[in-house]
Amino acid sequence: MRFYKTGLSLLAAMVLSACSSNTARIPTQIEVAHGPTHIAGGNAQSADDLTVTTPYFAFALSQGELVDLAMMEDGVFSKDLIRSVDFVPGEGKLTLEKTEIVTQTANELVIEVTRSWNGHRLLSRYQVNKDYPGIKLTTRVLDPVTDTLFAGYRLERNQPVNQDVVSYNDMTRMVHSHWTSGQLQNNLSELYETDDLRRSYSGKDNEFTAWLSAGSLGRLHSDTQMYTTASPQAELGLFDLKPVSGNFENYLSVMRQRWSRGERVYLNAGPMLKDARHNSGKIYAYTPKGRITADFARAAARGHSFVSFGPEVYPITTNFGGEATPYNETQVEFRSDIGLAKAEVWLDGKQVAGWKINGAKWFRTGVPVPPNRTWMQWVVEDQQGNRAYSNPIWIK
Repeated sequence: MRFYKTGLSLLAAMVLSACSSNTARIPTQIEVAHGPTHIAGGNAQSADDLTVTTPYFAFALSQGELVDLAMMEDGVFSKDLIRSVDFVPGEGKLTLEKTEIVTQTANELVIEVTRSWNGHRLLSRYQVNKDYPGIKLTTRVLDPVTDTLFAGYRLERNQPVNQDVVSYNDMTRMVHSHWTSGQLQNNLSELYETDDLRRSYSGKDNEFTAWLSAGSLGRLHSDTQMYTTASPQAELGLFDLKPVSGNFENYLSVMRQRWSRGERVYLNAGPMLKDARHNSGKIYAYTPKGRITADFARAAARGHSFVSFGPEVYPITTNFGGEATPYNETQVEFRSDIGLAKAEVWLDGKQVAGWKINGAKWFRTGVPVPPNRTWMQWVVEDQQGNRAYSNPIWIK
């Protein structure tokens, strides 16, 4: 009899422990719960708070602000990773008016939050798709603001950003199998991981968008087979979410100006961004840990990549997006199945060297890294006029 009672007590303890742990079952669809969050260490503890759970991650809203987020890792939810992800319009406090679930299906969820700020109303949307490990964030300022605002989305973490153990900067030997081609989301604009997208906006710009990555950067289109795990993880980060469209050369010119200002933003590609022949390019990203979607996304967001409309350009010494020391040599390798025509190296917005290549399918070269400069870039062209553009190598 005593054993029977002990067994019941043990069983009850196990059940209570399971219910209170962060090892919640992996949902097969989007689920919404009201009340205190199940995220371990979460701040959303009010009866009015919402917790959204997907197969990839879970997050909680409190007073219209995203205050908790946990990622699914090997079948277990992590502890709370953030203090806040929210739109910051400027100085002053946001006051909640209402929170409304406007779309809720097994595959999609849209939550709208209406708040007030300094006499202006703001409408924020949190849009989640079951197949995308991330959240589309949108805020519209409903009442006109005549002043220029320093505004945008900001991420505040609960812990310091983890640094990679592996260095992607020095590439002592070429491994072509570590480079994977593909296209990220069409509407993902600026490729760089950041915690703060705030910048100066004029009053006419009343809509702000961002992508909060809680895994990979979304669906990946590729000619190469992509191998993924059950839980594709990438670092948590904010990305600017605006359509990338137009002429690639114009886009490249703007990017070069930003590089010269020291902005570490990186080249993107997609169906809406065309070259002079109206072709779209692909990103080739460095994926040394295996060709998983998140590894590709992380590499692209750190500039360990190049954009190509045909030929290929690979770093041999310093990876694209990495830093080179002055007076050392940076080397690259160009490849094209239809033959190479020429190559160029650009330094702080000006072409400083070039090579004529008479149809060779493989060409390797290098130049010394000059001092007192900001960036250098490699460009290669094949015999049909198609080009490939590296991301910048930063000069220390």
